[in-house]
Amino acid sequence: MSKDKDERKRPQLRLVVNNVEKRSGRPVAGEDDFIALDELILRRHEFRGHFYAGVGRLQEKAYRSLERYLERKGWAYGLDPLHGRLMVIPAGLVCPEAIVPDSSQQDEVLVFAGEDLTGVGLCLSVEMIIPFWSDDDAVMEDALLSAPILPYGMLFLEENRQDGYLDLIYRVALPLYPPAPTVRVLDKLFAVARTELAETLRTLADFSD
Repeated sequence: MSKDKDERKRPQLRLVVNNVEKRSGRPVAGEDDFIALDELILRRHEFRGHFYAGVGRLQEKAYRSLERYLERKGWAYGLDPLHGRLMVIPAGLVCPEAIVPDSSQQDEVLVFAGEDLTGVGLCLSVEMIIPFWSDDDAVMEDALLSAPILPYGMLFLEENRQDGYLDLIYRVALPLYPPAPTVRVLDKLFAVARTELAETLRTLADFSD
């Protein structure tokens, strides 16, 4: 009986969307170099020169291929030149299941092209903070254990630098060699991200009930 009572008192995992003030993969409001998603999208052409300044030839080739791909799809996106050269995409475009009706869409998917771990070619990563959260670390650990086992991507916990609490993060990475990704490769990457994110969100919605 006492155990059941303790479980009822325990903080629950809850859906937290558009909480960019606390749960963001980039620096947040209040920091000097924070740029909101809407502004990144609106000022993309203005930021492009800064984004590509000093970028290596292979990395630039990969990013420009990504830009052409996103423009052909008609997806809004931003270029963040201040935090590791990130492409920032509204989460609802990558995974429509992440859209919550009657709310502004501020959750982000981050895309990054960096040197591959092997030192040969590049690695393209797609990452998103899962919008389920609790201030109880044990609940977050249980959520990770209850989440689906993904065939391509991975889920992991990472301490949020803003408040010290844990975030549950999804990441899928793809080695690029040659470094310019084709349309077929990018179609596959984003299809994997959508499928795995949707499955994760469904599972955690059941877990939080």
